[in-house]
Amino acid sequence: MRHAAALPLVPAAPGSGRDRVRQAPAALLAALALLIAAAHADVLPEERADASFRIYEGGGLKVTGPSYLVRKNFADQVSVTAGYLVDHVSGASIDMLVQAASPLKEERKQKTLGIEYLRGKSTYALGVQNSIENDYDSSTVSASIAQAMFGDLTTVTFGAGRGWDIVSRRINGPLRSRDPNPCHAASQRCRVDRKSWSLGVSQVLTRNLIGGLDYEAVTEQGYLQNPYREIRYVSGRDAAGNPTIYAMAEERYPGTHTTNSVALRLKYFLPWHASLTGRYRYSSDTWDIRAHTLELGYTQALFNEALIADLTLRHYRQRAASFYSDLFPSANFQNYMARDRELAAQKNNDFGVAFSRDLYKSKRGFVHKASLALHYDYIAYHYDNFRDARLVPGVAPGSEPLYHNSASVTQILLSGWF
Repeated sequence: MRHAAALPLVPAAPGSGRDRVRQAPAALLAALALLIAAAHADVLPEERADASFRIYEGGGLKVTGPSYLVRKNFADQVSVTAGYLVDHVSGASIDMLVQAASPLKEERKQKTLGIEYLRGKSTYALGVQNSIENDYDSSTVSASIAQAMFGDLTTVTFGAGRGWDIVSRRINGPLRSRDPNPCHAASQRCRVDRKSWSLGVSQVLTRNLIGGLDYEAVTEQGYLQNPYREIRYVSGRDAAGNPTIYAMAEERYPGTHTTNSVALRLKYFLPWHASLTGRYRYSSDTWDIRAHTLELGYTQALFNEALIADLTLRHYRQRAASFYSDLFPSANFQNYMARDRELAAQKNNDFGVAFSRDLYKSKRGFVHKASLALHYDYIAYHYDNFRDARLVPGVAPGSEPLYHNSASVTQILLSGWF
């Protein structure tokens, strides 16, 4: 019933080119989610076409662009999905301002193809995805099997994926890594290999309550750092040993990264054409990051379900990576060093509201239903140990105010069923 949930997701903190944000391999996870999102393993998704436009603005960056998705079924057993997305990124983030880099302006294009095959109570899915921009190419292949059992009260899904990324840099100078294997001979292009495994169980608990438990493991290997971000370290002290000036140097990351996560979700249908949803997710990784996500949602159908309203609250917090620091004591203080704010300790809050309205319904014609959806999110980012290092006279390094910012995400979606 949550029509507005069909809106394509925009990353909470977009990363592209010089301001690429280190996060879980979003391309791989999105491809898997596309294939295993169906609530029942023995029902093909509806035939439909979506066109959307989204705007992300916050932290000095602006991301805009359209996306398109078409799903067509054949012989009641095969469903084919094709998608295309374009991101136009511009602006200058806090990292770029500190490093006196020029403003960012670039484009990312993403193509997705998925195939689902229904046989009895089982659904087999295969998906491919390719994303290209001027300094980062990503390719992903994913597959899943979903099995309905116990009178369709239980659905078990297993998924696996593999991704190959190529990282490059537009400015002069070779890419350096602690592990020489990920980089090509010219040292201008490095690779990242990703693998993922997922297991999910969806269970009808009562007449009005549906629950689910999901587990996922993601392993990355290769050049995992941002080729443009830098650490800062103390390069001058006063007579009392207090920092007076800092310098900057290239980040140094480990060559491997593994993340394990588990999520519990519940959905309760209320008698007045409404529903409550809850989701808790815990993740931990080999970089010592521990993260918690709590999400609550309320959906209300109005005017005989012609209008669907959604409210969402989401809280996220994490502790910092073991090799993260806002200001290091020296240039070679330890083997691995990072100042990427996505690895810092932080707390983020997201408030979202969405409306979806039916525009057209008919039993005749090629398109028998159309709807329009609008989704708005306000996100507040609070960092516990990442400081605003822009030059301020009289402020010593390491005593600058903690950095925080906010962002808004607006999406509009036009859908047609045929």
